[in-house]
Amino acid sequence: MTFREILQIPNVRYYLMFRSSYFARFYYPIFTLLFLDYGLTLSQFAMLNVVWAATIVLAEVPSGAFADTLGRKKLVVLSSVIMFIEIGLIAVVPTGNPDLVFIVFLVNRILSGLAMALASGADEALAYDTLKEHGKEEAWPLVLQIQLRIASSIGIVVTLVGAAMYDVDFMTHIYHFIGLSKPETTQDIMRIPVFATLLVAMVAIYAAINMQEDSKALTRHDNKLATSVASLKLTLKTGQWVLSTPYVLFILLYYSLFEHTSRMFLTMNSQYYRAIDIPIIYFGLIGAGVSVLKILLAGQSRKLAESVEPKTFLVIAGLATVATYYWISLGWPIYGVVPVLLLIFIIMTMNIFISYHLNRKTESHNRATVLSFKGLMFNLGYGSIGVLYAYYYKLVSQNYTEVQIEQHLDFLASLSSFCYYFAFLFILISVLFCIKNRQETIF
Repeated sequence: MTFREILQIPNVRYYLMFRSSYFARFYYPIFTLLFLDYGLTLSQFAMLNVVWAATIVLAEVPSGAFADTLGRKKLVVLSSVIMFIEIGLIAVVPTGNPDLVFIVFLVNRILSGLAMALASGADEALAYDTLKEHGKEEAWPLVLQIQLRIASSIGIVVTLVGAAMYDVDFMTHIYHFIGLSKPETTQDIMRIPVFATLLVAMVAIYAAINMQEDSKALTRHDNKLATSVASLKLTLKTGQWVLSTPYVLFILLYYSLFEHTSRMFLTMNSQYYRAIDIPIIYFGLIGAGVSVLKILLAGQSRKLAESVEPKTFLVIAGLATVATYYWISLGWPIYGVVPVLLLIFIIMTMNIFISYHLNRKTESHNRATVLSFKGLMFNLGYGSIGVLYAYYYKLVSQNYTEVQIEQHLDFLASLSSFCYYFAFLFILISVLFCIKNRQETIF
């Protein structure tokens, strides 16, 4: 299929619009710094993300099952509305009371996790099944490639503008041009990227509303209780199928390891950039560079994911990731951004690999539920690493003076934990894979 032919399919078109706008958040380039400027500590930031992950764990699979029974479109629309609300909360919260700020951010993380869980699997299932109805399911990796390129193109603008919105010197010129008093610190301008994200959230709502679902494909029940029971049964049945299907189980285990470890680090990338002496104004340039990298290498990622034998692919990706985390832990000033770019390429390729192989092994009637298990396993890992990192960072920081902490030496010292954590779990999963593969060929 060509790009034009793909865009002519409404559900696929609105899927691309939804995904691209849902994650186009102007505060992402300075995500950690934003939380800290609101008055939160780094440990609180890590724990709030654990709450975010825990919420998704609790809501992920049930939401996927409801998507397969109640309707996928309903969950995608609800997700986009909740996303708008959770962003709106931090846009208006006053910062004078630290306890109130923490409570509002706690609610924000819960709503954000719920929104993510509701959308997870449902939007992808709508788009994939539409392709399947047209007999074009083999074009799914191409759709993922296109989605990656569109999101990356939008990401160039979002990251450049978002980082500029958080740079005091740049915003001083903007304030002067429109006749306002110049900002003194980042706390004076920290809400601007948040309000800008609210506008983009409206695009996600529009895309979600315009997605279509074949109501005939949904299982009909007499009442809401019957629907809930059916959803629970589908969840349990799908869980049993995942656990009894080694191919799918190990695909999900490897996915969770690669994704939750990288997500934990990349969530803190603004703190990392500051620690390796990169000025805030350049955060946007780095983000734009990442987006350009994704655009240029999306085709190579798809070809690797489709053509390389799974076992070979996983071994190469695992070893490369261990080396990358070690490189990051060195904390090289300025040049420390290079391994971050390498990590992003590895994860980008891994995501295409996982989606390609997982969808091939999944039937349409429970696709959203299986994809929700994918999210569940990721967030179980993300919550675990969040707790472990928060505790480890607290222990590490006790060995440093206030001056050294201001220089971010404690943060840099904590980064070696990512290398050890990933290497240990990768070896563990691989050993289990080898044992099982001897009994029954998995790949």
